[in-house]
Amino acid sequence: MKNIILAFSMLSLLFITQSCDEDLPYPIDEVKRGVVIDIVRVEGSDGVLSDGLTTGNYQVKLSIPEQQGDYSFMSHVQLLAVLQSSDGVLSSEVIADDINGFPQEIQIDIADTYGKFGLTTPSLGEILYFTANVVLKDGTVIPGWSKEIGFNNKALAGWQTEDRAYSYNVRYAVACPLVLDDFIGTCTVTLDEWWGDTPYDVTVTKISDTELSISGMCDGYCSNDLVIKVDPTDHSISIAKQVLEPNSGDWWGDRPTYNNFSLEGGGTINSCETSISFTANATVDAGSFGSKSFILGK
Repeated sequence: MKNIILAFSMLSLLFITQSCDEDLPYPIDEVKRGVVIDIVRVEGSDGVLSDGLTTGNYQVKLSIPEQQGDYSFMSHVQLLAVLQSSDGVLSSEVIADDINGFPQEIQIDIADTYGKFGLTTPSLGEILYFTANVVLKDGTVIPGWSKEIGFNNKALAGWQTEDRAYSYNVRYAVACPLVLDDFIGTCTVTLDEWWGDTPYDVTVTKISDTELSISGMCDGYCSNDLVIKVDPTDHSISIAKQVLEPNSGDWWGDRPTYNNFSLEGGGTINSCETSISFTANATVDAGSFGSKSFILGK
């Protein structure tokens, strides 16, 4: 534990001046000991921002990894928002102060957050990050992000906490609002030359608020539809293993007949471009054809 704390102390550099020691790249007497704050998106909360909208369920969870050890010298934590504009410029604002008691889940008001940057709503091309400032009992603020160093504690990404990697920020990209009805109808499939002639058309239907069904896969050779499940919180899609063709018949010419051709995988859905991209493992009872990529677009 002593070595871990010492290593973190060396990483928590606050000030670099011209009066540095000849043997060190920083003044050792100005190095402050900090506290590692883990921040993740609360499971089930929204993972993307919608262009022009401030509604949604946005929550982050703050905790202190066990590896941190003693943090009695810490006063409290601040939640820091870091906004990257569409042209790549970053700025920051504190949106919550005097945070104590860990782990702690915090509900984020997107309208209030954007208001602190002098803006009203998210816009395409922006990325909103959240990280944590640590305020010590002597009043020193160790920033979770600054223009000089970027995000702090990136070197600790190898730490494990709650059976996952330590996280020093939560990222929200701005996307077009997700409207599944926009995908209904004919889409064109590309990037799957494994099937032969491309592109080819498929028909997309909506079967629930979170599911789309695609008929005509395999350039029309598959007799069953492919059902994809859409997660509206982060615009990802998942494809449970499903049989698209029970028997390959004469697909393969002189090759043997294969049974239970299936796809399983995942990807993303893009409302701005009305496109669906996914990668799926293609298998039959006899084995696997490997990973195949698909793009469906209007």
